[in-house]
Amino acid sequence: MTFSPARFDAEALARYHISLQDIERARRYVILLQGPDSETLADIAAGCPYATSALLHEVTEVRVLLRRDPHLLSRSRRDALAFLQSNEDAHLQALMVEYPYLQQQIAANLGEVIGLGDLVMANAARDDFLRLFDSDLSLPVFPPTRAGTRRARELIDQLKQCACEELKT
Repeated sequence: MTFSPARFDAEALARYHISLQDIERARRYVILLQGPDSETLADIAAGCPYATSALLHEVTEVRVLLRRDPHLLSRSRRDALAFLQSNEDAHLQALMVEYPYLQQQIAANLGEVIGLGDLVMANAARDDFLRLFDSDLSLPVFPPTRAGTRRARELIDQLKQCACEELKT
């Protein structure tokens, strides 16, 4: 399975200077950590606004990790997972790129503003929310509510259905 740049938000790819090589590295990274049948891989391959947010996360994370270990993509799954766990800041940096973009795409495509805390809780693990909330990074992350998280899940599902041609920035 390959990822075509045409399936993603061109402005986001340009803003983050994402090349074909970055996309291929992200694909290989997801396969290494999660396997060829992973949900993440399927989400990215779908080519929609949600796919772009997932791609931004993986590209950001693997860029940080490859700067620290240029041979990461040739390591075993176990070694790669251990390396990621010992470099949690790479995941935090990826969350910092993914969720504001996802929030913006929900507003642009669905006309609704949703909190970052609700988005993270709806789409990731509680640990990811706590990492962002406890970080000293300058994102306005507020504690999620049940209603907000439920609405965020609905919006994410709707965004996953948006066709690539409908991308707005």
